[in-house]
Amino acid sequence: MKKSFLFLLFGILIANLTMGRTEFVLSAKTDDPPAKSSPYSAGKHLVKGVWSLGGTLSAKSTELSNIDLLLADVETFDQHAINLRLEGSYFIKENLSVGLGVQFGESKVNLVVDLLNNSFQREIRNFKRSYGVVGFIKNYIPISEKNVFFITNQTELFYGYENGPSETYVGNILERKYSVENSMGLNIRPGILIFFTDNFAFDLNMGVLGFSHSLEDVSYTYPPNNLPPESDRKIDSQNKSTNLNLKFDLLKVGFGFSYYF
Repeated sequence: MKKSFLFLLFGILIANLTMGRTEFVLSAKTDDPPAKSSPYSAGKHLVKGVWSLGGTLSAKSTELSNIDLLLADVETFDQHAINLRLEGSYFIKENLSVGLGVQFGESKVNLVVDLLNNSFQREIRNFKRSYGVVGFIKNYIPISEKNVFFITNQTELFYGYENGPSETYVGNILERKYSVENSMGLNIRPGILIFFTDNFAFDLNMGVLGFSHSLEDVSYTYPPNNLPPESDRKIDSQNKSTNLNLKFDLLKVGFGFSYYF
């Protein structure tokens, strides 16, 4: 009897141990796997030692016809222009960089206008190319916790070179003008910067304020077989100008991308 009772207790103990181990194994198997971190992230801490490369593009296109003004009637006005900027910079401290940039621009204008109640017609065709170099300091103000959104402000010194011909028809007389302009000055370009990965960002900026001094050399030529009266001919000239610009212009708005590493 005692042996039977001992065998019974021993069997219950083994059964309990076996069932407990099975429950532990099942419990371990039903635990949720650890969450995997997402490989995608955006934003960058802009500290000393970071480099950036980027470019922006500006463009403008205008096509008008049959516009009646007070003293002139515009038959056609076509304007197409682009401006490309490439820049590189180095962060000398957190959220502050210094850099250099180059720019290239091109513009075409075709204008036909009737003056003085359509008694005097003038047609103007103009083509210009411009090149420039800039040196700048750029400030970044983060407006999000993970450094995704920034407000920027770029203060730059620039030198520009612009040249190109233009033709003006006054009646049946053709006047050709060729100009070369050198300019230098100071620009302020506020903007926004949005990171869509750890290194790549969308850049939007606009030149809203500028101070410039320019020197332009202008030369005129007329076809030898159709010379206007001598009193109507223009002579070569040199023009100097100093300007403070505070206006909105699509060619001053740049859309582009930047890479930070």
